Amino acid sequence: MSAFTELAEADATGRIAEIYAEIRHFYGVPYVSSLQRHFATIPDVLEWAWAAVRPEFASGALPEMAWQAGREVGLTPLPSLSPAAMRLLGVDAGSLATIRMVCQSFETAAPLNMAMGAMVRALLNGGKAWGRPGPTADWQPPAPLPDPPATLHPDAVDADTRAVLMQLAADMDHEKFVPGLYRQLAHWPAYLAHAATQIEPLLLSEQMQAAGDKLRASINERALALLEDLPEPPPAPADAPVEHILAAIEAYQITSPQMVCFGRLLREALPA
Repeated sequence: MSAFTELAEADATGRIAEIYAEIRHFYGVPYVSSLQRHFATIPDVLEWAWAAVRPEFASGALPEMAWQAGREVGLTPLPSLSPAAMRLLGVDAGSLATIRMVCQSFETAAPLNMAMGAMVRALLNGGKAWGRPGPTADWQPPAPLPDPPATLHPDAVDADTRAVLMQLAADMDHEKFVPGLYRQLAHWPAYLAHAATQIEPLLLSEQMQAAGDKLRASINERALALLEDLPEPPPAPADAPVEHILAAIEAYQITSPQMVCFGRLLREALPA
């Protein structure tokens, strides 16, 4: 089973379509992340996983925890870009607002994917929900962000843009995977090239390794604590490919901190 098969939002029907809508609502972003789109390709897995963690989304406990953990990661800023530099990189005022929103959307969604993955992993590994009533506050998710630009496939862009995208690819399940942040920024190839020049040296740097380790540890610890307030979830599907699900979660635990960190670094380097 490939780690990258996904059920597109346009192809979702029935309960899967309903879950996708709920994810968009509680995440505050206008799309469903690839982690959930992959779960949707495995019979009954997304339905079970979402039923298990949904109470912590509805209460706001999981989103607020994950976003706080993301904010606590310290990062060395990238050099700031001026409006003139952005124009030379092919980014006008309207596109600047879109790029800012793209970065923000990945800062928003990636910590939630990490927290959801951590809770699902804990349950699959035998963790027990305590079944105590969770928070009852009437939590409201943030206003949804605007629709993002299309997530371009590396095969759908010119050779130079594809080469730059592959500079930022990650190894996942013996395949090359280009995170969505960079594929959306590929609409502005010159800006993407600049961003890649700034990001590539950091991918394996001690700073980024430490930031990723800190974020993973923080979210994992807090996610386990949330099990205390999680109502008893339904049992996982009897024929669920547990090892594959755990491997997929682990893969996203590697790339998601990059989305949090680089989304913020790129956003903060944009002109005010």
